[in-house]
Amino acid sequence: MWKWIRIPKGIALVAFLLPWMTISCSEQKIAEATGFGLAFGNITTMGRAASAGDGASMNLLLILALLAIAGGLFLLFTRGREAAKLVLGTSAAALVLIFLGTWRYSKDAIMAEAAKNGGGGDMDRAAMAMIQVNWEIGYWLALFALIAAAAMAWIVMSGREAEAEAKVRSLASDAADAAKGAAAKASEAIDAATDKKDADKKEGDGPGSEPPKP
Repeated sequence: MWKWIRIPKGIALVAFLLPWMTISCSEQKIAEATGFGLAFGNITTMGRAASAGDGASMNLLLILALLAIAGGLFLLFTRGREAAKLVLGTSAAALVLIFLGTWRYSKDAIMAEAAKNGGGGDMDRAAMAMIQVNWEIGYWLALFALIAAAAMAWIVMSGREAEAEAKVRSLASDAADAAKGAAAKASEAIDAATDKKDADKKEGDGPGSEPPKP
């Protein structure tokens, strides 16, 4: 299981390349960004890419989350099972950093920032209330991958690796058997339906059948 932790760790890192967030108003998309985009201030607004050089702010917490994930991968490739605690720590740290780093993009945070900058009029508040922040596949994939990596590292650290692998193999075997059984039943049902159709066709073509009407 120790070597398999590389998979969710790698997935968490790759997830930063995928869409993380979209902001829409009245069902019209006004901004979107990947995980790397949020971290380094590269956000597309109204079809125009804004970078840190244009005044878009970099997100230090997400950059630290990236470094934590990369550090965990480095430990997996260079250290043995004795580093399980450190791998668990990097996964937990990356999760916390992602939660804290993305809070600034929540609707409440956006409205608070707008009010702080003087957008407190009734029309401004009404417009802000129509804004929707949606978290996309990359964000959720990174979270789930980090949770999986942390759980696997904890299992290795607790000495339950062999027991967990045995359970996984058992579940995989049961799932394979269930799939084979379902496939066999489906095949039998198809064969029965085909035989019935052929039998009905033969009865219709028999000597006592009524000739087709013109």
